[in-house]
Amino acid sequence: MYFKTDEKSNHLTFKRFSSLFTLVVLGLLLASCSSDDEVEPEDEPDVVFNLTAEGREFYIEGDDEENPDLVVTEGDLVQVNLQVTGGTHDWVVDEFDAATEQIGEGHRNTIEFVAGQSGVFEYYCSVGSHREDGMYGNLIVE
Repeated sequence: MYFKTDEKSNHLTFKRFSSLFTLVVLGLLLASCSSDDEVEPEDEPDVVFNLTAEGREFYIEGDDEENPDLVVTEGDLVQVNLQVTGGTHDWVVDEFDAATEQIGEGHRNTIEFVAGQSGVFEYYCSVGSHREDGMYGNLIVE
């Protein structure tokens, strides 16, 4: 036993299928564009330090103090923007696994980390003997 079909009924079945398929695809596309699942903007840092590295010192932009104390509050999202104006340097705090890339003169690098515990932590440059030569300071987390 077999069912007899004609060309016209096959054509109508195909049209129905393609219409249904198109509706499903459009529905999926519209659902993916829905405003119910808006992407949250990235968290803004609580504290931003613009540091310059030159010679064997770090400086906060606009300040002449060498290797200044950097003070933040426990739980802060901290951003460090490092600019190198002489030599090759990086900026490291071991306790927070925070480290910029080692970069050369004229380059910048930015990192963010959460100051997750209070205390006094040393930041330093890990290039060569820079740390031993005095290129370090304190990150104070209150």
